[in-house]
Amino acid sequence: MLYIICTPIGNLNDFSLRSINTLKEVDKIFVEDTRVSAKLLQHFDIKKKTKPFHEHNENEATDEIIKLIKSGETVALLSDAGAPLISDPGYPLTQRCIKDGISFTVLPGPSAVINALILSGLPSDKFSFKGFLPKQHEAKRKIAIKLQNCDVTNIFFESGKRISSTISIFSENLSPDTQLAICREMTKEYESIYRGTIEEILTLIKNNQITMLGEFVILVYPCSYSSIVFDLDENFCRPFLDYLSPTDASKLIAKVTSFSKQEVYKFLLGISK
Repeated sequence: MLYIICTPIGNLNDFSLRSINTLKEVDKIFVEDTRVSAKLLQHFDIKKKTKPFHEHNENEATDEIIKLIKSGETVALLSDAGAPLISDPGYPLTQRCIKDGISFTVLPGPSAVINALILSGLPSDKFSFKGFLPKQHEAKRKIAIKLQNCDVTNIFFESGKRISSTISIFSENLSPDTQLAICREMTKEYESIYRGTIEEILTLIKNNQITMLGEFVILVYPCSYSSIVFDLDENFCRPFLDYLSPTDASKLIAKVTSFSKQEVYKFLLGISK
């Protein structure tokens, strides 16, 4: 059996009791970084040696884990912080388990993605997690352009060394009213959340009001055309009737406003008389 265990993203006391007990019971523990995991295990008095599982040895470590489980041993997999597989190694391992008929389960816990989404104050009913942003300027510009007509909250990981240039690139390619949130040091003593328009966040950065250390979570909610609010008044609606029937016009107007087709159709019939 393979146990994929989510670890604290900052505050060690966020680790679940189930996760602690599982780590005490399994035969082997594989971790992204043995030095980072040592602090966690020591904090909960889990006296077991760990083996590395990272992007440079993932294939070899996967083979070893599969052999251990097939021989009857239980294995736990940890990332440095948050959930394994989410911008961390582990996906090929789960695919091998599925292929070989090996059972695995997830012990849920802290997630920087979900934590930041809730803290951001941005729409959370729909969101898209994009992982770490590329380092190259042009690659970031292309991502910003793709966000222009997006109607969901987009979540990225970024280094403190590059966040200033990243926000600048976004500001050059997105509407000044684009809503942003930046999260750092989540769950820790100096947790900091910055919210505002892209221009307001850029001003904070230029005025050195954001500490550029560690890893950040950037959340972007673009102001797309579909989010513009229109009123159902005659000046706005009559031009549609010059080219379309009330039925077709109501469908089109409903797509670019928050009104239903029925509301629009009823209004169009009224002004067409």
